[in-house]
Amino acid sequence: MKEFEVIEINASTPFERGVQYGKAAADKIVAGVNNYRAYFESKGRTWEQTKKLAMAFVPDIEAAMPDVLEEAKGIAEGAGVEFEGLMVLNTRYELTNYPIDATPECTTGAVLPEATKDNVMYMVKNWDYKVGVLDKIVLLHIVQEDGTRIFGLTEAGQMVREGFNSHGIALFNNMIASVYDGPGGGIPVCFLRRKVLSCKTFDEAYQWITGIKRSVSNNSLLGSGAENRAIDIECSPVGCDLIKPIAGIVTHANHFSVDPEKDTRSLVSMWKNRQVRLAELLYQQYGNITVEYIQQCMKDHQYYPDSICNHNNSGDPNDMDGYMTVASIIVDFANDAAYVCKGNPCEGEYKKYLI
Repeated sequence: MKEFEVIEINASTPFERGVQYGKAAADKIVAGVNNYRAYFESKGRTWEQTKKLAMAFVPDIEAAMPDVLEEAKGIAEGAGVEFEGLMVLNTRYELTNYPIDATPECTTGAVLPEATKDNVMYMVKNWDYKVGVLDKIVLLHIVQEDGTRIFGLTEAGQMVREGFNSHGIALFNNMIASVYDGPGGGIPVCFLRRKVLSCKTFDEAYQWITGIKRSVSNNSLLGSGAENRAIDIECSPVGCDLIKPIAGIVTHANHFSVDPEKDTRSLVSMWKNRQVRLAELLYQQYGNITVEYIQQCMKDHQYYPDSICNHNNSGDPNDMDGYMTVASIIVDFANDAAYVCKGNPCEGEYKKYLI
């Protein structure tokens, strides 16, 4: 079975947590920084220009969440990389979405108890991204000083990007791009996600997602297994729109559903197919949905190669232009578990991890 490396993090301060993480994933972090350096240079941006753009976010991060910034500094220290390079890793979403190009990342969904066989709640995501990050993805198991446990996945060196915590809070994300996106300023999504996954309640997490300043758009699927709540939040620099579950199911891909006028991508209609297809599959088993059925849904090839299980890639393991489904994750709140598959679900197996 192909598996991601699991990194255990347990320290008394954010900086020390970061140092632990950085040391454990140093090789992958260095390789990731080098990958993005080459990628941005191939797009006509010098490394110094890229680092300057990344560092422009630091004042807003320091003002809003200094604890998360300290963790990032610790990661750089532990991995032996310059902080500016680590900031490029943690702002790559903003720096690639505007103005270079955007990869249509991800298909997500939430299933509330009324739609499932065992009256439980699930959240799911297929993460579609650049082929060259596949072997640099890690699973993080974090224990904070307040006792909060967090499990999730990310590119090595980034703050945890997707996952859930011991309070039942889960967060999955999708790329969206709007006509209002612009350069610099605000809170990068990597830092926001880390903060949300430390929250103890749905309302606290919701306030972080909707209350921050941002420079580019992003979609957040927020759920609480403790409260059996889920909502999809389409955020742009001019505000957030909400998509509530219909009969206990909500799905999303890479477009604005509430206000399509915001979209700035010509391929949005194609990307929307995955949202519609996942909803269609889930409603087919309404009231009888299980983890095993969701796993089958995430292997679906309707609209291939731009399908839920995405195979639009070059086959080059270091390619930073081609993209594919690099990971799939299902959160099973009732059992405090996540099922994770490395790479395309149709070619791999899901492994169960406990929080």
